[in-house]
Amino acid sequence: MTTLSKTLLAISAAGFAAGGAIDFGGFNLNPSWTVVLPAGAVFFGLFMISAMMEKEMAAFDAEEARRLERAKPRAPAPERNAVARLAGTSFKEKASFHAR
Repeated sequence: MTTLSKTLLAISAAGFAAGGAIDFGGFNLNPSWTVVLPAGAVFFGLFMISAMMEKEMAAFDAEEARRLERAKPRAPAPERNAVARLAGTSFKEKASFHAR
């Protein structure tokens, strides 16, 4: 399990435990605290989705790494023409080149 899956499972378990204690414990709390139990269910759903997609995400990451490795240039590109070589030269040097 990845860190994301473990985090979602921990939040889900905490939500179910706290929500169960609040809803079924008979505490006299503000009714807005009852949202904790459904939040635990939502995080459990997110955990299930991340657990099911974990292998697919790893395969996608490996495929993208291979694609990026193939896209890297192996050697520096050769210069195309003499003008590209003269880009860093002075005006005198350019004039003497064209005078040849």
